[in-house]
Amino acid sequence: MAIACYLHYVCKLVVERDIINAPYWIDAKQSSELNRHPAAGFEILSPIHHPYADIPLMARYHHERMDGGGYPDGLTDKQIPLGAKIVTVADSFDAMTTDRPYKKRRTFDEVIVDLRSNTGSQFDPTVVAAFCRALLKELTGETKERKFLKMLGKTYLDAEKDIPLLNQLLAELDPARSAAAGTM
Repeated sequence: MAIACYLHYVCKLVVERDIINAPYWIDAKQSSELNRHPAAGFEILSPIHHPYADIPLMARYHHERMDGGGYPDGLTDKQIPLGAKIVTVADSFDAMTTDRPYKKRRTFDEVIVDLRSNTGSQFDPTVVAAFCRALLKELTGETKERKFLKMLGKTYLDAEKDIPLLNQLLAELDPARSAAAGTM
């Protein structure tokens, strides 16, 4: 997964730098040009003999959506490989939590709102739940790894405020599991 996340944007080599680095929202023509990148990534990565054969597919399908509104092929839920669904969540989280030339990074509260409102349509609920559990393990100290904290900076996350947000989202995504955990 880490290799796929690193390589999935190799496809932006075929997109004009002015579009990638635009300090403003791009127009429809530029957007169309940018939307070519997943298929281009697949074409670039497919001839390479990776130890992980799914990497080209993850690059191709990382902008597909559960509801079929994504690109390049308009795939839906079960048609999208699990790896591509994982890259989608990771890539979206990175986009939301990173300053861009055309926008500032979002607060964690805003990220949770986005995940909540787009789970089921853009994001796979199972993947979002797994992502939230991984983040929660780091915030609660259940794991010694500090990947999120290193990536986001020490002041971005606030365990006291963010743990309840994650628990609430997890309860919404899987009420049965949340209820079972509460009775243990």
